[in-house]
Amino acid sequence: MTIMGRKKLFVIGIALLIVATILIAGFVVLNHQEERQKVFYVGVTYCGSSVQEAKELVDQVKDYTNLFVLQSATIRNAADVNEIGDYAVASNLSFAVYNSVTIHFYTENDGEEGASGGWGNANNGKAINQWANAAKQRWGEQFIGIYYNDEIGGDMLDKASTLESPFYQQTEAVNGTYRFIQKTIDGAITIFDYTRRAEGIFSTALKYYHTGRIIVEEIHTDEVYMRDFEGYMQEFNSPIEPNSNLDRAFVPDKYISRILTDYHANGIITVREFKLENNFVTFNFYTTENITKYPSPIQPYEQILEQNPIRNYDDAAKAFVNINKDLLDSIDKKQLNRESILVFTADYGLYWWDYQSGYDVILAELAWNNTVAQEIGLVRGAANFYGKSWGTCITWKYTQPPYLTDGEEMFEQMKLSYEAGAEYVLIFNYSEDPANPDTLQEEHYLALERFWKDIVQNPDITQGNIKAEAVLILPKNYGWGMRNPQDTIWGLWPTDNKSEEIWNQLQNKIDQYGLKIDITFEKPNYFAIGKYPNTYYWNQKQ
Repeated sequence: MTIMGRKKLFVIGIALLIVATILIAGFVVLNHQEERQKVFYVGVTYCGSSVQEAKELVDQVKDYTNLFVLQSATIRNAADVNEIGDYAVASNLSFAVYNSVTIHFYTENDGEEGASGGWGNANNGKAINQWANAAKQRWGEQFIGIYYNDEIGGDMLDKASTLESPFYQQTEAVNGTYRFIQKTIDGAITIFDYTRRAEGIFSTALKYYHTGRIIVEEIHTDEVYMRDFEGYMQEFNSPIEPNSNLDRAFVPDKYISRILTDYHANGIITVREFKLENNFVTFNFYTTENITKYPSPIQPYEQILEQNPIRNYDDAAKAFVNINKDLLDSIDKKQLNRESILVFTADYGLYWWDYQSGYDVILAELAWNNTVAQEIGLVRGAANFYGKSWGTCITWKYTQPPYLTDGEEMFEQMKLSYEAGAEYVLIFNYSEDPANPDTLQEEHYLALERFWKDIVQNPDITQGNIKAEAVLILPKNYGWGMRNPQDTIWGLWPTDNKSEEIWNQLQNKIDQYGLKIDITFEKPNYFAIGKYPNTYYWNQKQ
């Protein structure tokens, strides 16, 4: 090649390099502009029962918020909901509405009693989907989506929580048999099988405690009916004592027989047998001393134990994610997303698995004096891993009036959320006093206004300017509440031999990094190295 040819190639190479540099710089600028132009939402909820009060709250906050969430369980008349939504949208606010598996809309024509929906009715999901699509047509981009169910992770940690249900799956029962799996409020797993037959109803409940104790209850009734499941579980939660008055009171006329077999990990087995014959209740109690006299076969402890579907953390995670996927499928979330309708919830634990279930946005609740950096690290870490949006919900600091924190702390929590990258900040405005459902006071309105003017509209403060510089990776499916060193794991098990080390590592890294640390969990093929400047594992030595 001649010297002139080499010079031409050199010039062309330089030119291409310059063009590439310009394109990359332009791409970076556009990305930065998109990040700067990304909509940030800050708003309040209304949880009362008055359309007029909801409008008054809109008027109160419309100059320094851009989101209004109707979280009322009593305003469900579609016309009332639409009236509030129209008013909020006309006030230049975006709008979202709370729904759940037990809350449904109705119209003046059918009335609340005739409305479709309710617990265990798969049609409720279809009704929610239809309403959400109509809302999108009505309000366009100002309708951001539905707040669907509440604190699903928190309920798993602290309350009774359904982990399998044929109704949520929208499938017909096979041969008249229904199966429910529930985590009960006392931290046990219960499998409830319910079968309709011509000769009556047969049900079996197996209740597994983390201590190894198992209670098996078998009931045969003489009429075809289904008891309220929550009421049933409340009854089943409290093991009865032999020869007590409750023994007799617990066998109403509709029972033909009821048998409770109580297995203990140390090998002790007791059987309580109740039978209704000729309107007379007989009671037999068998213990280790006379168990050989029990006329029916008794299944071995190991055989009963093997029927427990949730025996470890992986099982718990799978069950939690699957039931919530079923719930999201029931409202056809994929179709809603195609119409740019988001599905979000607020929670105070297990954010990682909330996202894994399919939620678009999780709002981490800042409440009860919990550590803001920890909650943000958990929710932001999960959102970053799953490529989702996140935010915070400022809720009760106290369980009695004044409920909310003071205005100064609220302002600081909103500011920290914004700077840490939250796309949503929501104030939970609800008290337990039906006559005065609002918790927002003048100091809170002033804090909201100050936040809007001094932070959101301040060009010198960038949303997300506090970046995660480190990540702490916890064990796979370790669903620990992490609110204190003795918190439960999945609401089912006490702390284990990893808990103390994880707690100490967590406190150490939060003290070191503050808001600049994300907290995630091990996943197959997940390599955090390279995604964060600093990567730490729960069992890594200091």
